[in-house]
Amino acid sequence: MQTEGYTDVSINWTAFLLKLCGVWLTENSVEKRKRKIFIAYTAVALIYGVYVNVVDVYHCWGDLSHCIFLINNTLCITLAIFKLSILTLRRTEFIYIAHHAQQKFWHMNYDRNEKVLFAQCTKLCKLWVVAMYLMTQGVLVGYIITPLSANVGRNKSDRALPFKMWVDLPLTETPYYEMMFTFQIICVYQIGASYVCTECFVCVLNMHAVCQFRMLQQRFLNLWPAIRKQSDSTDYADKCYAALKKCIRDHQSLLEFCDKLNSVYTLPILGHMVVFSMMICFDTYEILLADVSSWTRNIFIFHMVGSFIHIIVFTYSCHGLIVESTNVSTAAYSGWWTTLPLNKIGRMLRKDMSLIMVRSLRPCCLTAGGFFPVSLETSTAV
Repeated sequence: MQTEGYTDVSINWTAFLLKLCGVWLTENSVEKRKRKIFIAYTAVALIYGVYVNVVDVYHCWGDLSHCIFLINNTLCITLAIFKLSILTLRRTEFIYIAHHAQQKFWHMNYDRNEKVLFAQCTKLCKLWVVAMYLMTQGVLVGYIITPLSANVGRNKSDRALPFKMWVDLPLTETPYYEMMFTFQIICVYQIGASYVCTECFVCVLNMHAVCQFRMLQQRFLNLWPAIRKQSDSTDYADKCYAALKKCIRDHQSLLEFCDKLNSVYTLPILGHMVVFSMMICFDTYEILLADVSSWTRNIFIFHMVGSFIHIIVFTYSCHGLIVESTNVSTAAYSGWWTTLPLNKIGRMLRKDMSLIMVRSLRPCCLTAGGFFPVSLETSTAV
């Protein structure tokens, strides 16, 4: 099927973040070289981030508030390393789901009713990506403003960096201070991109998969009225079965996509759930109890709000996947297939309809390491 390519803010931004981290698809040798450069750049930023925070924890062990701040940073960086490592190891499956989304989801070859569903899906994806982008920017800008506000009134020999460096070098002097400040901020932004890129993409994929299941339900419901005026019952059954086979292929394609999506993201989801449960405690302490500057507190406010928005939107999209994949059974059962003649085609059609309904009773879902399916109940439990 020839499809018209489609793109919007949510797709462009998530693809840009994945390219920036060296995870996105490559089509030629130039893009492959760029991907290797971005992978190396990301690895340097993440390793440097872990090193700086761990060394600072070692030297400031008695300062509880500062140590929790550093441990929270280290958890975020470690989670980003874990998620990007899984996507690299599962790159074949990742390429499959990305190509599948491009070819099967992101196009405008839909009828009028399907375009309404697609528009609702893309609107929700845009709102999610923009909200996550703004929350991430709020956190990252806090890392820039905090040392700048601390430097007000200080002399040049006592200037603060975003992250303290325990090295015997003149980092407070010009131009070394400016160079180190810029390098740390570049690393902070790269770490931020690495932290949010995978979740942004999987939420967008989830929402589009939910939309495709809703479209499939409409096709099942519209299957019978489109050919109900046929006077010849045998011809009527043949056309029903031909249309049904296309719906079955679409259903099988969606099921395979969801299986691949779960195989790629099940471990990153588990890691995110575990780390999020820890970080929410650290964020609450830094916001309510820690003796820190107002800008440092703002970092944790934006981080907590962004984390809550993320966990709610993510579990909402996973819950929609469970519900809509199950609703395919109801949509299939609601047709007029019971009125078809009991000839060979009629019996085959009844058998296939039964298989569709039985298979749909086992919902598609994303799991956290295979331990439990992710749904709206997961967000309340966390």
